Order: sequence, then structure tokens, then C-alpha cells
Amino acid sequence: MGDTPVNPFRQRIERCQYRWLLLPQALLRQRRAVRAIRRRGHVRVVFLVSSLPMWRCQPLCDRLAQDGRFSVSVALYPFPSYSREQQDACMKELSEYFAGKDVPFVDLSAEERPGEALKWRLDPDILFYQQPYNYLYGKDLDSPAFPDCLVCYVPYSIRTSSGTWVYRTRLNETAWRLFYPSPILRDEAASILYNKGRNIRVTGDPQMDGFAAPPQKDPWKPLAGTKRVIWAPHFSIVDEGLMHRDSFTWLSECMLRFAAQYRDRVQFVFKPHPRLMSELCAHPAWGKEKAEAYYKAWAEGANTQLVTGEYLDLFKTSDAMIHDSGSFSVEYPFTGKPVLFTTRDLDRSLAGQNELGCAAIRAHYRGGTEADIAAFLDDVVLGGKDPMKAERAAFVDKYLRAPGRHSAAEAIYQEILAGLQLDR
Repeated sequence: MGDTPVNPFRQRIERCQYRWLLLPQALLRQRRAVRAIRRRGHVRVVFLVSSLPMWRCQPLCDRLAQDGRFSVSVALYPFPSYSREQQDACMKELSEYFAGKDVPFVDLSAEERPGEALKWRLDPDILFYQQPYNYLYGKDLDSPAFPDCLVCYVPYSIRTSSGTWVYRTRLNETAWRLFYPSPILRDEAASILYNKGRNIRVTGDPQMDGFAAPPQKDPWKPLAGTKRVIWAPHFSIVDEGLMHRDSFTWLSECMLRFAAQYRDRVQFVFKPHPRLMSELCAHPAWGKEKAEAYYKAWAEGANTQLVTGEYLDLFKTSDAMIHDSGSFSVEYPFTGKPVLFTTRDLDRSLAGQNELGCAAIRAHYRGGTEADIAAFLDDVVLGGKDPMKAERAAFVDKYLRAPGRHSAAEAIYQEILAGLQLDR
């Protein structure tokens, strides 16, 4: 995935379309929506959620629910690109999670016209999307289908890749508010968006609020005397663009061997990207049967686990991580624990990364061979030597602390009140 060549003529037409039509229309409708909310004095907030691992807004959901002027609910709808089996598993996972959180939710997965069902059943004033991409859900549910709602977006990950494709989408351009975790990302987006970033507010990342709280549960196997290591491979094993990372290709069998080799000293969690299974099923060297057997091996090993859902408590109760994920390179340092980024070509891994992504990867241990990973396990995880600890802490302090004294959820809540011109 990456930028495609720009057609200058088409770009000029698009710029004019946004400047003279789409942006003025959006601003006019947003002003009308704000006035209607102020007259009514009550706000219906809906979060459209498609993936539990990408759900970062629970702290915000909880904060809004504390204010009696807000009613908060969730609409569940799996990504259409997922297979039917993945969609069913996703809906089961989401339903169980939100039932446990006592958050009202509706299931739109069986609806022929989910957008119409969302309007009829929940009638949102403010609608939060989980991803900002064009044509993600289809005409009925994408953001242009809700012109009279105040559309908002909290990024589903802390963006580390750069490029026009990341930002220039209909939702990003015309949303009422985009709540960004970092001034660096705001400035990068503002340099690309036709609206110059006028709808962006820097609030910090609500997912990161959770790292300050103790874990609610321990998701690991009760294996006494073992260190806990997460392996989290990215999905981009086929894409030859800037996002391409081949770590899973050479680590898939290697990591199972490490699990066997260190079985009395280390337990491993396999935390794949949500898209990895579908990519493996479509890969000529893998296919569905081999992919499912591989996942099963991790799920059933004596000192291994498969975790595909929520990961905050997993991170907080771990001892270290091995991965090649862009967003995890930013998130895991919040734990203060050692982390290794797998790459056989550091320059290529850094290409296409923004300042935040490059700084994050440079604050990692790095490994491009089995020997590098073994050294990380022996010296850092088991040996307790962590010379990069101060560097990780400095990275978090410089790039990721929420502005001011508020949590990110509180900062977003305050920005919503200000935008609606409601008393604080």
C-alpha cells in the first residue's frame, strides 16, 4: 500500500470540488447540527465499531456516559472485506466485549441496508468512525451517507506511515472533528488535506490512557517462573509497496522453534494483525488449511497462546514484545518494557515512515536474523540487560504524552463540549 502517481489535472479538479462544494456544504450542515443539539440539550453519540483490536475509545465512551447530556451507544458492523467466518468471529468477539462493558449496542451485520438501520435505530447526532478510508463500508454506511451528523474520527492506530493516501479521504476532509494523538501527525495531515487540517484537534490517544491503570485481568497462562513475550507480526506479506514487511515469512517456523527451545523459561503469545489470516488464506504458499493449522499450533502449545482480540491487558502483563507493526512500535513503549523490531532491511522499513514512525523504530532493539532474536531473548528478556530503556522513555515523553494535565478521553470530551458550545 502506498501513494499512486498523482494526475495533476485530476488533483486540481478534486481540490476545486472540495474547496467550492464539499467543504462549504459540510460546514453549513455542521453549523445546523450544532444549533439543533444546543436547542435540544441532549446528544446521541454512536460509535461504529468493526474490530475489537482496533477499538481505542472505551475511555472516551465511559467519559461521555458520565455526562447526563450524552447518550452513548455502539453500532457493530464487520468490515465487508473480511470472510464470512472472520465476520462471524468478529461479531461474537465484539458482542461479548460490549455486553461485558454494559454498553448499549446494536448488531447491523444482518441488515441489507446497515446505514438506514443505524439511522432508524440509533438516530445519531455524533457518529464516530473506526477507519477513515473511502468506500470502506459501501455507499449506505460510509460517512457521506450521514450528511446531517457530526462525523468524528479517533485514529484506530497511531499513524506511523506517511503519504497522501493516509490522509486525503472524504471523511478526513469533511468530518466535524478528527482527534489526533500528536502535533506531528496534525502538522503532517494539515500539509496534505485540502481543508488544511481545520478540523483536527490534538488530544492524545485514549488507548494510551489505559496504560496508566492497573490491568483488569491477566490473559496469560499460569506458568510459574516464565517470562512473557508477545510476537505480533504484520499482515503485509504480499504487498510490495512501502508497507511490505517480510518478517512473518522467515519467522513463522522460527518462532515456533523458539517456543519449543525456551519452553521452560518463556511463554509466547502469537498476536497477529487482524488481516494476517485473510492474507495467508489467499497466499499461494499457504492457503486456508495451512493457515488454520498454524494458528491452531499457537493456540494449543504448552507455552504458547493465540490472542486475536483486545490487547491492552496483554501488553501490560507482558515482559517483552517482538514485532514488525507500525502502530505497535509506538504503543508498546508506553509499557516501559523492552521491544524488538524485526527487519532485514532497516532502510526499507524506515522508508515511507513519518517522523514519529522513524523515531519509534529507532527506539527499538532490532533484529534481522534468528541469532538477533535469540540474543534478545537471552540477554534482554532473561538476562535483564536493557540499555535502551531510557531511550524508549525519552521517545514517549517527546512524542506521545497527552497535552496538558488531562487524559486523552477528557481532552476529547472537552473539545466536544467546546465545539457544541455546551457548558463545561
